[in-house]
Formats: sequence, structure tokens, C-alpha cells
Amino acid sequence: MALALQGVAQSPRDTSLARALVERGRIDQAIRDTVVNAMQAGQPMDSSLAARMLSVDSANTTWLKAVVARQGWPGRSRVGPEASEAAFLIVQHAVHDSAFQARALALMGRAAAAGEVPGSEVAMLADRVAVHRGQPQRYGTQAKIVDGRVVLDPIADSAHVDERRKALGMPPLHEYLRVMDSVYTGHASPR
Repeated sequence: MALALQGVAQSPRDTSLARALVERGRIDQAIRDTVVNAMQAGQPMDSSLAARMLSVDSANTTWLKAVVARQGWPGRSRVGPEASEAAFLIVQHAVHDSAFQARALALMGRAAAAGEVPGSEVAMLADRVAVHRGQPQRYGTQAKIVDGRVVLDPIADSAHVDERRKALGMPPLHEYLRVMDSVYTGHASPR
């Protein structure tokens, strides 16, 4: 099993690492909740809030890089689903370190094949890496706010995006966009 999961942390359960991941994930989400609340209130993100978010992201990335270098990707069997999801959030928000995101994507892909990471997390990180590289995304998970609406970044073979999403247990793109609009802009109108 270990050979099949090269780079994926395995049992026994590491409760100390799990607790640290969950706490870092909580901090990651708290700053983002502040940003979303400001966006929904129609307020622009000020520079101090952006600096706080970058500080959280940088600290979390540095920490997770060290964990991954020592132990591999923290999959579900090693740290539990909540902590594994926190690791994903940290790497997803490591936009200042695209090389780490690309390395983590390879590890997460192997982990997903072994049931250690949800395929939807791999899809989101794959899209993030592609968009950062100026390439079209495959799953339609990356977007920007333009004129108060969520606008997707370009999608490769967009005619088949819902098939790819379904294969990973993700909802159809129109449902995802409705949720994104509701969360980030306060709009809940159908698309």
C-alpha cells in the first residue's frame, strides 16, 4: 500500500497533526469569512485586510510545506476528513507559491486515486494551477467578480465540463455558479 501512495501520509492516525491542521484551517476560513462579509456588504477589500489574509496564507503555506516534505500529503486515514480538508484549503490558498501548489496537486492526485482525498479537491486545485499558468481550467471552479457578478475563467472543452464534474461528484456548473453568486455577491438569481 505504501508504494501505491508515494508521498501520501498513512496510518496510524496523527491526532497532533490533525489538531494543528484543523486550527490552521479555522484561521484560514475566518479571514475569508471577513472578506466575504465585506464583499456582500458592497465594501471593497482594504489593504490591511488583504495584508492580513496574505500573512495567514504565507504562514500556513510555510508550515504545510514542511509537513508535506517530512510526511507526505495528509490524507484522510492519517488525519481524518476535517484535517485533510484543512490541508486542501491551505494549499488552495497558497497562490503566492504556485510551485508548491503544483507539487501538492501531484500528491493529491495520487491520494485521490487511493480514496484519501476527494476528487473535487483535486479538481479545484488543478483549475487553480491551470488558471495561474494562463491555461484554461477543466472543471469550472475558478472565477472572478466582474461588475458584481461571478464570471468563470475560461474552460477547456466547456461543452463537456458537466461530465467531468459529475465524474468527481461535483454538481453541474450552473448550480455551482448559483451558489458562488449567492456567497460572493449576494445574488441568488438563476442563471
